[in-house]
Amino acid sequence: MTSTGGTLLFGLLGDPVSHSLSPFIMNRAFAGIGMDAVYVAFGIKPIQLPTAIGGLSSLGAMGLNVTFPYKEEVLYHLDVVASDAELVHAVNTLVFYDDEIHGYNTDAPGTVIALEEFADVTIEQNTAFIFGAGGSARAAAYGLLERGVDRLTFGVRTPERVEMVIDNFTYAFPEQHIEYVILGSPENRTRRQEALTESGIVINATPAGMSGVSEFTSLIEDTSWIHTGQCYFDFVYHPRRTPFLDAARAGGAKTLGGIALLVSQASESFRLWTDQTFDVKSMAEAVETFSRRDSSIEGVN
Repeated sequence: MTSTGGTLLFGLLGDPVSHSLSPFIMNRAFAGIGMDAVYVAFGIKPIQLPTAIGGLSSLGAMGLNVTFPYKEEVLYHLDVVASDAELVHAVNTLVFYDDEIHGYNTDAPGTVIALEEFADVTIEQNTAFIFGAGGSARAAAYGLLERGVDRLTFGVRTPERVEMVIDNFTYAFPEQHIEYVILGSPENRTRRQEALTESGIVINATPAGMSGVSEFTSLIEDTSWIHTGQCYFDFVYHPRRTPFLDAARAGGAKTLGGIALLVSQASESFRLWTDQTFDVKSMAEAVETFSRRDSSIEGVN
């Protein structure tokens, strides 16, 4: 669609953003509903974040996505933060109103949409294990707990940060069991095995396995802990084939890749901006075709 004097502006803030798939998704979605809008990726440095948000607001931008490394920092530059985004302490979607900027987290509902729509997973009364405790992991946890997962375990390498996370989630979801296990510790191996084998949903919310990330490329400690009753969900989408998913397939588990999350969280941002939705499965197919044509695409939202 050709832009006009009335074209609405949306965009993405992050660093890096040059290979993001979000412009493809959003511009395709806007065209699909015949909306005169354009979505642009803006690569900015940390010192530029406040002025970038203020400048785009002054220019009449309608909304923004926020990706690595600004999902937490952006909270301090908003007028209103949704309660779930405040608990998760991460924002990935901004909506500009006349005199206020509101922040939301669409990774939480996006996790639920992806599991239900792409993998036909029942979340209510299920159990979950999440590798990591960063913004993506916390958003996934919130989405699963709100949807009714019965027990949730974080797998982390150090306990300091996750203890406060668990305290906050336990206060918000007192009826559900929330805990953590330390990864790589010999004395906790039995507990890790129990937590993983008893979880119907296992999520990698870390960069492990992402192109360019060599450390901890495989999180799977023992493939015998994997079984057919599980769904392994890797938030990494570049490459599409990761050690995490390879191990899960070898163990007979259902698998789900990061493109499912990418389009599902994007659909929620799109809904916040337009009050309309797009078909996530059709969009995922389009993204798969597009990304296969461009081997340079990196794993950033």
